[in-house]
Amino acid sequence: MAKARRMTATVKMTFTEDTDLIGWWNSIPRGSRNAVMKDMMRDYIERNRGGFRPVMPRNLPQPFDPLRFTQMCEDAAWIRSALNDLPGYMERVINHVAAMQPAGVAHGSYARDPTVNVDDNQANRREERVKKAKW
Repeated sequence: MAKARRMTATVKMTFTEDTDLIGWWNSIPRGSRNAVMKDMMRDYIERNRGGFRPVMPRNLPQPFDPLRFTQMCEDAAWIRSALNDLPGYMERVINHVAAMQPAGVAHGSYARDPTVNVDDNQANRREERVKKAKW
């Protein structure tokens, strides 16, 4: 019986930058690591439609991507526009809320309920008691 041809893949990890990966790798039981690595590679191939998306190491400067830069400029312009429009929008909201309140409350005066019949003498006595009240 002939041996099947095999290929070995090596992963280098450092204890300073890849501590999380090393801990995860050591949590996988021996004998299952090969299958886990193959599953991860197949998932990567499936998500990238069989292609390779280059990943630059974190310690190297990333290459300039004009499409990403253009999108970032458009996003920044939108944020700037939204922040410039914010004071006017808040003023419109406050005016709308103020317009929705009853007229007496909006101007700071007390409006009497027309269903309660209170003569002027009683109204004056109530106002005096409210003024004397210690809240």
